[in-house]
Amino acid sequence: MDEKQKPAFIRVRGICKSFPGVQVLDDVSLDLHRGEIRGLTGENGSGKSTLAKILTGLYQPEAGSIEIDGKEVLLKGPASAASYGIIAVSQELTLAPELTVAENICLGQLPRKKLGTVDWQRCRLIARDVLARLNLEIDEQAIVGKLPIELRQAVEIARALSRNAKLLILDEATSSLSEAATDRLLTIVEEMRDKDAAILMITHRMPELYRSASRATVLRDGKVVDTVALPATSESTLVRLMVGREVGDYYGARTSAPGDVVMRVRGLDTDGGVLGGASFDLRRGEILGIAGLVGSGKSELALAIAGAIPSTGSIEVAGRQLKDRSPRGALAAGIGYVPDDRKAAAILPRRSVVENFALGWMDNVSRYGFMRVREERRRVNEASADYGVRALSEAVPIALLSGGNQQKVVVGRTFGRAECNIFVLHEPTRGIDVAAKSELYKLVQAEVDAGAAVIVVSSELPELLGLADRILVFHRGRVHAEFAAGQVDEETLAAVAVSGTDSGMDLAREGEAMWADITDGASPSLR
Repeated sequence: MDEKQKPAFIRVRGICKSFPGVQVLDDVSLDLHRGEIRGLTGENGSGKSTLAKILTGLYQPEAGSIEIDGKEVLLKGPASAASYGIIAVSQELTLAPELTVAENICLGQLPRKKLGTVDWQRCRLIARDVLARLNLEIDEQAIVGKLPIELRQAVEIARALSRNAKLLILDEATSSLSEAATDRLLTIVEEMRDKDAAILMITHRMPELYRSASRATVLRDGKVVDTVALPATSESTLVRLMVGREVGDYYGARTSAPGDVVMRVRGLDTDGGVLGGASFDLRRGEILGIAGLVGSGKSELALAIAGAIPSTGSIEVAGRQLKDRSPRGALAAGIGYVPDDRKAAAILPRRSVVENFALGWMDNVSRYGFMRVREERRRVNEASADYGVRALSEAVPIALLSGGNQQKVVVGRTFGRAECNIFVLHEPTRGIDVAAKSELYKLVQAEVDAGAAVIVVSSELPELLGLADRILVFHRGRVHAEFAAGQVDEETLAAVAVSGTDSGMDLAREGEAMWADITDGASPSLR
């Protein structure tokens, strides 16, 4: 039976929701059918996540109604929504960090023995089963708080899958996953669809949307703009509906060429052996892309260079050894860092835009321990204009800004540090929309044109292909292959990252030779 002929599991009619000074949802209506995967797209701040939170009972609408199986319901909270089979997975993790993986997966539905005590053995078996469905090699007895963010995201998804949802809401759920884990998740989601579950997929990743969704509903400024068929609707048309304009030159362009070496990394190791002997050079005016699977060492590389985790080996900046391997030492050497999890590591969510911007400039906007408020506001106003930060007021908490605007504050604050000319951007566009991504790409290009050197560590291969001059592929903690810009495609990058074999290595060597010609033979050899 065609999905449109199947009964609607949920009907949303005339939903409205506002926060102080902002109308987030305005008369939103939506039908979602059993056996359907529906995309929900729009810019950051368009209301997608707010709608998801209303459907899961976290927010209450100010107007409108929700029907499930033809009956109007009031979703008073997540437990109420779950009783109707509505389960959500968000990029904002809701795990208990001090509990184990198994305990988190079973939290809220712990299996019981006859006398009412918790059946911990059964809990571990449930966890193993759902982790196996996702092809995830995670110890079910590991403490969640000690896992890297990408594995925590995977545990969040595993917990949702263990609940046999009738409506599964994926709100940027793959933002921290590797391509292999994402592929497995989408396969499971498609299997759920075939068993008559309804899926609402909120994502900025177009390949995922076009692979799995049959239709996409577009929100803009809190209103439904259109619902279109996929894949019949082109990506450019969908983006235009989302942003209300043509995005134009998506990755931006540069006029400069790479110059002298500004950083040399040799034999970089970290505790635990994830990063093992990484070596490469970075040049002024260059964007160096870092690719690899979860556990390949790419994230540890970013953290080690930024001084966030202990490391051994040699890091040489502007001809001098970096001896102080701490965040303070990295900053003193001119290395700025944008973390992969802005909510946990880069912003103070309850503080204002002004305060979050000024975090990186305290020495410039204070004197004798007192803030120079006028100077602080002047610099923040300039930075907001330069980096395109859109906020109703500088005084609003940064948590109320869209993900794209939050990330512009983080990137702008880092780029604005006068002492820094090397920048490590760790998953810089995670969880932001296509228009905000394009704006950030152009900011990065402008910074490199001004003489900066940038390392972009990303799980999004198209991002690396569109931005980078060179791409290093990490495997088992080392640089396994190096490609020059324009000499590799997404499939080859993925094959080299996944296999760790010589698949694609001939092309890698051609790219290395080309880069050596450009830079007078200074390219590091393939590992």
